[in-house]
Amino acid sequence: MAAATTATGSGRIPGYETTMITRAELSDEALKALQDKIKGIVESFGGAWVHEENWGKQKLAYPIEKEARGHYSFFVYTGKAGVVHEIERNLRIHEHVLRFLSVNLDKEFEVETYAKFRADQLAAQKRREDERQARREERASERRERFNDDYDHSEM
Repeated sequence: MAAATTATGSGRIPGYETTMITRAELSDEALKALQDKIKGIVESFGGAWVHEENWGKQKLAYPIEKEARGHYSFFVYTGKAGVVHEIERNLRIHEHVLRFLSVNLDKEFEVETYAKFRADQLAAQKRREDERQARREERASERRERFNDDYDHSEM
């Protein structure tokens, strides 16, 4: 990942993140085509595609346009003024996009700093999930032992 600088190289350009929810029935190819279109917009505004995450299909908190499930996508990018407006204009037009939210991360976005920050976040999330899974397994083991003890005593 290269540092995001303006064409003159003198200053940094802003960084943004966008989360979007598309209809669950949208095919993987169509989702990829939509993401490629967004990447093209970012590049046309002199920006760089920094990070992308596919959060998969999940149940929505409440129905949106009679949809109960949606496909979540998250991406981080840089770009000159107007890039967010153009991306949001395209997302508004697209019939399979249910919702989207764009956030300005920083006026002088540093890709390396963000990459380290995001890696730390994902590592902490993984560690928490591993700890939860270990606790689940421990509780299940205790339940099995109690059940076996109760079963053994009832045969006597």
